[in-house]
Amino acid sequence: MKKISLTPLSEYKPKSYEWFKARIGKRIYRDDQGCECDACVRVTKEGIIVTNLHNHAQYLADIDYEYAIEGTFSNYRDEK
Repeated sequence: MKKISLTPLSEYKPKSYEWFKARIGKRIYRDDQGCECDACVRVTKEGIIVTNLHNHAQYLADIDYEYAIEGTFSNYRDEK
């Protein structure tokens, strides 16, 4: 039987809008994505607080999914 390799997206499950929405006002963390810009370094080191402004929760869910399609896994979580 031929072994089928899974695509990265089938192995990684991006967080849902509901997951981010439940964390509005809270700090969440993600894995280091290898970007060295100031914003990414700060978010990797300190985390990010999900705000209620401009659909921040929806934006984070969309970005998590889009990055996953490209093979970049944020692995958002509640603890560092």
